[in-house]
Amino acid sequence: EKKKLYQLEAGDMDLSGLPETAVDSEDDDDEEDIERASDPLMSRDIVRDCLEKDPIDRTDDDIEQLLEFMHQLPAFANMTMSVRRELCAVMVFAVVERAGTIVLNDGEELDSWSVILNGSVEVTYPDGRTEILCMGNSFGVSPTMEKEYMKGVMRTKVDDCQFVCIAQQDYCRILNQVEKNMQKVEEEGEIVMVKEHRELDRTGTRKGHIVIKGTAERLTMHLVEEHSVVDPTFIEDFLLTYRTFLSSPMEVGKKLLEWFNDPSLRDKVTRVVLLWVNNHFNDFEGDPAMTRFLEEFENNLEREKMGGHLRLLNIACAAKAKRRLITLTKPSREAPLPFILLGGSEKGFGIFVDSVDFGSKATEAGLKRGDQILEVNGQNFENIQLSKAMEILRNNTHLSITVKTNLFVFKELLTRLSEEKRNGAPHLPKIGDIKKASRYSIPDLAVDVEQVIGLEKVNKKSKANTVGGRNKLKKILDKTRISILPQKPYNDIGIGQSQDDSIVGLRQTKHIPPALPVSGTLSSSNPDLLQSHHRILDFNTTPDLPDQVLRVFKADQQSRYIMISKDTTAKEVVIQAIREFALTATPDAYSLCEVSVTPEGVIKQRRLPDQLSKLADRIQLSGRYYLKNNMETETLCSDEDAQELLRESQISLLQLSTVEVATQLSMRNFELFRNIEPTEYIDDLFKLKSKTGCTNLKKFEEVINQETFWVASEILRETNQLKRMKIIKHFIKIALHCRECKNFNSMFAIISGLNLAPVARLRTTWEKLPSKYEKLFQDLQDLFDPSRNMAKYRNVLNSQNLQPPIIPLFPVIKKDLTFLHEGNDSKVEGLVNFEKLRMIAKEIRHVGRMASVNMDPALMFRTRSLSQGSTNAAVLDVAQTGGHKKRVRRSSFLNAKKLYEDAQMARKVKQYLSNLDLEMDEESLQTLSLQCEPATNTRENCHLLRISRKLLNIPLFLQGVIGNSN
Repeated sequence: EKKKLYQLEAGDMDLSGLPETAVDSEDDDDEEDIERASDPLMSRDIVRDCLEKDPIDRTDDDIEQLLEFMHQLPAFANMTMSVRRELCAVMVFAVVERAGTIVLNDGEELDSWSVILNGSVEVTYPDGRTEILCMGNSFGVSPTMEKEYMKGVMRTKVDDCQFVCIAQQDYCRILNQVEKNMQKVEEEGEIVMVKEHRELDRTGTRKGHIVIKGTAERLTMHLVEEHSVVDPTFIEDFLLTYRTFLSSPMEVGKKLLEWFNDPSLRDKVTRVVLLWVNNHFNDFEGDPAMTRFLEEFENNLEREKMGGHLRLLNIACAAKAKRRLITLTKPSREAPLPFILLGGSEKGFGIFVDSVDFGSKATEAGLKRGDQILEVNGQNFENIQLSKAMEILRNNTHLSITVKTNLFVFKELLTRLSEEKRNGAPHLPKIGDIKKASRYSIPDLAVDVEQVIGLEKVNKKSKANTVGGRNKLKKILDKTRISILPQKPYNDIGIGQSQDDSIVGLRQTKHIPPALPVSGTLSSSNPDLLQSHHRILDFNTTPDLPDQVLRVFKADQQSRYIMISKDTTAKEVVIQAIREFALTATPDAYSLCEVSVTPEGVIKQRRLPDQLSKLADRIQLSGRYYLKNNMETETLCSDEDAQELLRESQISLLQLSTVEVATQLSMRNFELFRNIEPTEYIDDLFKLKSKTGCTNLKKFEEVINQETFWVASEILRETNQLKRMKIIKHFIKIALHCRECKNFNSMFAIISGLNLAPVARLRTTWEKLPSKYEKLFQDLQDLFDPSRNMAKYRNVLNSQNLQPPIIPLFPVIKKDLTFLHEGNDSKVEGLVNFEKLRMIAKEIRHVGRMASVNMDPALMFRTRSLSQGSTNAAVLDVAQTGGHKKRVRRSSFLNAKKLYEDAQMARKVKQYLSNLDLEMDEESLQTLSLQCEPATNTRENCHLLRISRKLLNIPLFLQGVIGNSN
């Protein structure tokens, strides 16, 4: 092999970055955007850099990078992590440049074990049989020092075949020392657990035993045992994957309740429960047995006077609970409500359910004690007086109620009420507290328990403050800052780093950050706490700042732009509008009306309730807000105005801003991506049936197909050739902006749509495309080059410069998880293969970190005006030198009209995307393609349909996902 495989020299390095493309002006309004979007994301091929180093010169970080890459290859399946790490430390990189080169001759002595990293080889055996070995396959010696010889002749099938080789002596030594590193735990003569000794760096300081397999019972027991410094993620890994080897979560719950009675295990049990609630609250919500388990556990905490732990458990439950929509119907307005409410803004709280009539429809619908009512029939209940809330509920026979479990604040409310009853005087909240209290009382709160769970030494002097507002909550969290997780002195890892979770430590922080830290400071002793649906508390934001604009008309068609926030009510808009129009009447004399026009031209008019909020989000493109005098019966919208509204509501793709389309695609994709529960990946992978199912995962999985066929449908339905070319150009721009948003899922879908055979065959149309866009399109395709397991895409994804939020390419995620599952046995010698479950859990954590920061269009496109319709942020981040950003109030440099126009464009894009008419049948697409450009010859006509079932330039393992055909 040494004679046949050639080492790459430094001068032959493959710098696989996207080339920077010069774009000349071509009467494009967004030329500057294209210039910026086409900047390269990749700087170097990290894995190849590590491979090309002499093994002696490789650092621990280099080995971790290689380990991350190699674990996805079949050759390394069922090897323990320490064996893989040892192999990565000694492997040598080699390449054969030309196809047809003989790598090994028949009868040649073998001196190494090799794995194919790129390309493929063909083995021709003496009896004439042939075998193809592809990426991830291995060949060479067995783990023995006996002489072995090649059977058959091995030749490369393609250019640039890449290999890693491990010398026979090293291969034999590494695989044969596995047994020596094992520690077996026996009970009654049976092996119940196996641990492996690991040294995770060359300093000798990070070493210890890590569980690699065991019985279900013994793995459960290990939850409350001491974990070594190399095993900090056992609890998180177990809580995510226990469902693969246990039939019910209550098997764990019963053990935890039993162990809680042992004072020496109490703190450990509490830590497990808190992490469980924080990471996987869906295991509890909707499961009566698990809900009872939580209630019993709360009672135990109260009994043992563990107030700090109890408080944090309630915080976690409130933070992780999801909004629920409950629909109720009353026989008449006079019919009594089947529930009793408490709270109200006058007490500094939201509206809470105190009790629900047993056996009532409300109980059947899922309404329960401790639920906070957030919205009723579109009206915001987070900042409303109890009497007003009761009036709205009584005066409606059909109730659409949005609620959320919020036991933490509910208990604070009960405490306040009992104090008032004891003291005989009502509590009068301070001026300014009322809005804060009810509006921000947990419904939007998500707590990073890793940052706040401090449990062993809760400050006994801390009083039970009312946590209605964020500032009060922050004080309480500051008083409970002792970590329940063992301290780990090692640096954390980020998105781009490829470290084994077992060496990750916890960097201690002295305060809760106002926003999620960059990847260098991510929590890693419990990485699940930073997943997409675990939003970070931001006490510094001021959502009351006006950040939306309404255009309000009068009957004479004069209009004014009104700056509002999302919580501004219709009544408040009336007051502002009266001021803007310089009217002298009182606010009671006017109301806010919505006028809309149906597609048939029918004008509809309705008066909006005074407390209706989210007004900017509710208005349709074919609608307007009018300030109406209650004493007059004037016509607000004439027939001519109605026709104008109808014209404004008719949208085509070429009218839309490519930046805004990319923004809305990214926001939509990100919302789906961040809502995926970690457990959904496990349920889908292991084909498990759970109460929560894989709904969010399936929705995100379907998006790439929908967007692919959207691209093809738009292009092929356009009969005008010039417009068809402009649509293709439009999509290339959108894909560039998706890359700028780090939305690789939509970017890939658009490229796939442009590469579908019915679109790709439109030669005359493509010939009209300007050459710069051809080059841009080629650059975009290059990112998804399938060579070396999509190394270019993975390099970008793992780049230190690429910080969350990121929307990854879903088919690659699915492929990686599927390989880890199918390439490794779930049971080894009758024991649960926990090493396999660790690898899967680590991959899911890595994916979750990509959604650990909320997506904000202001950060996606720092040099463009922020679209109000895309975000509710009150400030813009303006890039400054040295990587610092200056927070600037939007109103200081953006006028209301500009904001309104941006908002209108955002609304147009949203409406366009929500009403897509997709053609997902390939035969129909082919028919449309032939109508656009008839087949040029008989051969094309005969074979076109067959070709259409192949996606051009798309990796084979993605074709089935994208094309729905193979």
